[in-house]
Amino acid sequence: MKTLKALLFCSTISTAVLAQNCPDNFLGTKTLYPTPHEKYAPVPAGYSPVFINHVGRHGARHLTKEVKIAYAYQLLQKADSAGALTEKGQLLKTMILRLEKVEGVDTKSISDEGRTELQDIARRMYAQNKNVFANTVNLNVGITKEIRTKQSADAFLGGLKDGLKSQPTINQYNDDTNLRFYDTAPAYKAFEEAGPYSPIMEALEKSEHITDVNKALANRIFKADFTAKRSAQQLDKFTSDVFGFTTIVYSLKSEIARAGFNTEELNFKSFFTCDELYHLGQVDVADDFYKKGPGMDLNGIQVRIAVPLLINFIKTTDEFIAGGKYTAQLRFAHAETIIPFSALLGIEAANKSTKDLTRINKDWQAAQVAPLSSNIQWILYKKANSSDYLVKILLNEKEARIAGLKTATYPYYKWGDLKAFYTKKLNDYGVKMDDDMNKYLKEIAQK
Repeated sequence: MKTLKALLFCSTISTAVLAQNCPDNFLGTKTLYPTPHEKYAPVPAGYSPVFINHVGRHGARHLTKEVKIAYAYQLLQKADSAGALTEKGQLLKTMILRLEKVEGVDTKSISDEGRTELQDIARRMYAQNKNVFANTVNLNVGITKEIRTKQSADAFLGGLKDGLKSQPTINQYNDDTNLRFYDTAPAYKAFEEAGPYSPIMEALEKSEHITDVNKALANRIFKADFTAKRSAQQLDKFTSDVFGFTTIVYSLKSEIARAGFNTEELNFKSFFTCDELYHLGQVDVADDFYKKGPGMDLNGIQVRIAVPLLINFIKTTDEFIAGGKYTAQLRFAHAETIIPFSALLGIEAANKSTKDLTRINKDWQAAQVAPLSSNIQWILYKKANSSDYLVKILLNEKEARIAGLKTATYPYYKWGDLKAFYTKKLNDYGVKMDDDMNKYLKEIAQK
């Protein structure tokens, strides 16, 4: 029996090592921004781009908290002191210490990869819309309280300036109401903690065998007696932290090299099997889908929470048409901004609700909706010598179709039609364009 157990243990370790060659489809919203290779539809005759309304997620980033604060770090230290680490456990401890060195003082900041992502998006924006930036350029730039959004704005502006003939005028301001709406509404916070999706998530964790994944990882890292003393919640938290380390290193290639390591020396994937990474990824995506995306109800609080941003997009577009001074409205925020906003807009790749767990990752793919540096752009086009405007909506620089809104010139929508479509949606929610959005966020409740 002991021999059999030893063989099984060795087999588990061997399989975990093979995880180094697993596909990276478990990354979800931690996926690096994919460079688009789009061939855009021709602009209707007589129209030219005149204004850009944009919101983007921050770029690829460092961890949002120090490594040593993580539960996994602390548990490994405790196990090491007790002599309870396996050989794999010692390797994990070493890797985490390397990651701590890589992170340095840069937690909460974007990485070199993130800066490059944003600079490239801005360069492509300029290249596709040179007419917008042909004359004096005035930019209105919204950020949130998080430093990574200011860093993202700076990186984006750096890329945009590469094409400009003169320095732009930039007004930068904090806008947590329109960009961090999910932080402001008490009813949404309660929904996030325990919404109607909770039974579905519990069922998913069972079908994805997350408890078994947690135990398998712990058994590779800790000796049996130590693992036996940990609660199910503690093992789950440990796995969550290690999985988080696994996903973050993709964003830190330059920083890893600068710290004197190669990526193989921080290959946290090697502690999991391919199946385990897949199971963890499924649960991670579902969590985003139900708490931030279309979830069980496209008109649920998790989508309606983005109403302030939609109103802001409509108002700033109207302000430009009325003779406003800004060439472009640029905003830099978070995945929690992009996911509900794309659903609220009715973008077909981002707006499908379901209670069927098998449909998530088919109808809604986190890596396509909200990868790092994800963005939504409204490109406004004006017909020469007229007051006619068209709008094209882009999700991650791909032309988007709006569910329920017809157009004879897809992907270009008449501005009047688009505005009327969204105004009706707001009215159906009981919201008016001039409502106090801070009050709305405090009073919003799930229907």
